Amino acid sequence: MTDAKLGAAGLGFEAFGTACGLAVVSGALSLLAPMFDGLTLTLVALALAGWASLHRRAGQGTGRFRRSVGAYAVPFTLLAAVVVVFEAAPAPLGPTRALLLGLGVVPLWVIERTPAVRDRGGGRR
Repeated sequence: MTDAKLGAAGLGFEAFGTACGLAVVSGALSLLAPMFDGLTLTLVALALAGWASLHRRAGQGTGRFRRSVGAYAVPFTLLAAVVVVFEAAPAPLGPTRALLLGLGVVPLWVIERTPAVRDRGGGRR
């Protein structure tokens, strides 16, 4: 699903980026139809699996991932917070919980698209 030859033009044609974008769209649709909550949760899980597969492939046996763990502290903390909000949303946030979950993967997507993080071994090559 990922092809190194795609370059910047192919950012939308890989599992991680596509799942992140669709999670945001599905989260926005859940404001109109709450049945999209489950789809948003599934897309976020797919995005995390796509992220993990990119890093598994990029960091096999090199230890490159350990050097860039600090770059992922904030995105994963935010993602953990929105997962908690999704599971136990207070009354005012109930209708927007799937949208918040979809938006929770955006910081991770931004970090993945930052060249400095990819150069340190934090992204795909």
